[in-house]
Order: sequence, then structure tokens, then C-alpha cells
Amino acid sequence: MTVVIQTQDADTSAADDPLLSYSVSTTPSPLKASPENPQAPEEIGEVVISVARQSGTPADVEWIRVKVPAGTMAPDLATDLSNVSPRISLTGWTVRLDAPAKEFVCAPTGSHAPIGPDTGFTIQLSDIPMSRKVGTAPITVTERSRTGNSAFQNRPSVFNLGKFPADFYLRNFLCEPSVIANGGDVKLSWERSANATYELLYGDVNRDVTSRTSLDLEGIKSDTTFYLRASTGDPTNPVIRIISAQVTVIKPDLQTGDLEVHGTLSSMGGALLYGESQRIEFPDREVIDETRYYRTPTDGFFHVWAHTSEYGTPPLFVDFQDTGMPFYNQLVVKGKAESGTLQVPVRGDRTVRMYVKTTRWDDQLKIDWIPLGTGSLTLVPHSEVAPSQHSG
Repeated sequence: MTVVIQTQDADTSAADDPLLSYSVSTTPSPLKASPENPQAPEEIGEVVISVARQSGTPADVEWIRVKVPAGTMAPDLATDLSNVSPRISLTGWTVRLDAPAKEFVCAPTGSHAPIGPDTGFTIQLSDIPMSRKVGTAPITVTERSRTGNSAFQNRPSVFNLGKFPADFYLRNFLCEPSVIANGGDVKLSWERSANATYELLYGDVNRDVTSRTSLDLEGIKSDTTFYLRASTGDPTNPVIRIISAQVTVIKPDLQTGDLEVHGTLSSMGGALLYGESQRIEFPDREVIDETRYYRTPTDGFFHVWAHTSEYGTPPLFVDFQDTGMPFYNQLVVKGKAESGTLQVPVRGDRTVRMYVKTTRWDDQLKIDWIPLGTGSLTLVPHSEVAPSQHSG
């Protein structure tokens, strides 16, 4: 069975969104275009529209119109609508063909009727003589509805139904095994006709598999859905069919954005919360008296460890400033053979001024950049720093 989900017309605003929800299924699945030979019998199709009200508040509905394009072109679903058998399952409602408009009109016996969350129903169009051109036909379902005492409005939804060549098929898409260990391998296989192009899609991969009916994949590390997409017909109005298969990975690798934990977070193998550190080097000389500017690739922090010589005077001095902020972070180590540390958190994509001053060759200083992400710290030439940022 083919199921087409509801899509909203791009020209309608949120105020015109349908109050009812729709899904469309077809028989056969997919629909078949009739042979191009006009003497050959037409293929017959059926369209079933399932309708429901998701909200707990009932919606008043004056009518529902289903527009079905008919004719001899690729965007036409049927050759003629007069032989179509329409039916609505909702008690007290009737359905008729408005031939000039090419619409099937569903309406209650009164001026309008409430549709609540317990009132699911179907609109069925049977015995459809399918158009002889392969292509995609837009089916428009328009409801005239309201909630409360508001004005009635027309609210359209559009569904694109494909008509495939009579000998087209795409089926039995399998992923074996369907459950694997982290880093395991799978074999994908499928059956398909030769009159289409085929693509395999998963993650960031889009691979042409037109000449294949199977594919081996290695090193799957996370739960993956594979999509097999077939395309055929006129490139200006193609028909597309997509089927899927899944693999579940035991203890998968995960990629996520924000993660909020309300309970206990346990890590069996340790937790890597930062990237590879980067040591800031200075020339091999007796004393350092230098200002530098760095650009941070990601959030992270500078870690400073300083140790004065046994003579201890004057003090060893390290100063940091995010040039977009008014405050400083300073480390001053005084005395003989004394040590001190400083941690300076910095946001990503910021310019940081660092000033270092030592006075003896045997002072010791280590400065590391610890990224909470990826990327290397970048040294910024003084000429590229705004004059207002040359402070301190």
C-alpha cells in the first residue's frame, strides 16, 4: 500500500491550515499508468483518503472537495471522471461529481456538520481509469471549515500521486542481518524492474545503484535507515517511489546536539569531553616579555602552570583577556620556587589577548589550549587586531 502524507500548499498561511488531517493510500501500490496505445484497455486504480480530527475541539465543516486532474497529459490522474465510483463513509454525508470543476464534492445534509476526534472516516474513489501518461498527478483536497464562531475558510492540502509504467516494480528491500554489533556489516538486497534509475540514500550518502540489486556495507556504527529511491518517466514530471529498510546497532555510536540529563549519567569506558590539547610555545631565550593574540576555534580553556626560580624576584606574570570583554584573567607568581595555575574559559570564535612576562631564564611556564570541540588555535597578527583591542 502506498501512503502519501499531508503537505501544505506553499501559498497558504498558518491561518489557512487544514483543521482535519489526511492520509492517502492507493490500490494498486504504486498506481499504474494505462498503456499509451489508445486501443488497449485502461488500467484501473483506487484512491482512499482517510480523514480525522486530531484536536479535541470539534471543527465545523461545510464541505470537502477532492480535485482530480483528468485528461491526456502526464499530470492527469484519470482519463475521464464520469466512470469513477465515489463514496464517503460518514453517515449523513453525500458525495457527487462536479464535472466542470473536476471535483468530487462531499457535503452533509445540513449547512455544515461537526467533525470531532472520534469521527474518523474515508473518502473512496474507485474504478479510476488511469491516464495513459507516466507522471505525477497533484490531488487537491480542500475543506471549508471553522472552529467556534469564526468564519468558514477554504483550507487546501495537496497530495502528489505517481503513475508508473505498467511493468515497473520495486520490492523486497531487505537488510540482513537486521541487528548487528557496533562496527558490523550488512547486506542490502532488493528486486526491481529495469525501466528506472535507482539511488541508495542513508546518512550523508547518495549512491547510484541502478545497475545493482544488492550491496554489501561494512563498519555500520549506528542505527541506520536505508532508503531506496526509484525515478522514471519524463524528467520534467518524473514519478518517484521510495522504500526503506533498517538496521539496529547494539551499543551504537551516537551524535547529538544538546543533551540534558535529569538522572545519573554513567560512562562504562570513560568520557572524552574535550579535543586534543595544543601547547603554546615560546622562543628559547632568557626572558619573555610578549603580547600575542589568538583566535579560538571552539569553546575551550587555557590552562597555565608557572613556577618561579629559586631566586624568585621579580614575579612571573601571565595575563589573558577576551578582547570582547572588559575583564582580565591574571596569574602572578611571587617568591622563591613558588608555583601557580590559572584556568581561563573562552567561547569559540573569539580573539584572546595573552601577555606573558618572565624575568629569569630558569622560570618555568607551560600554557596549553584545551578545546571542548575540534580545531586548532590560530595566532592572529597584531596588524589584524583592531586598535581598540590593543589594551592591557
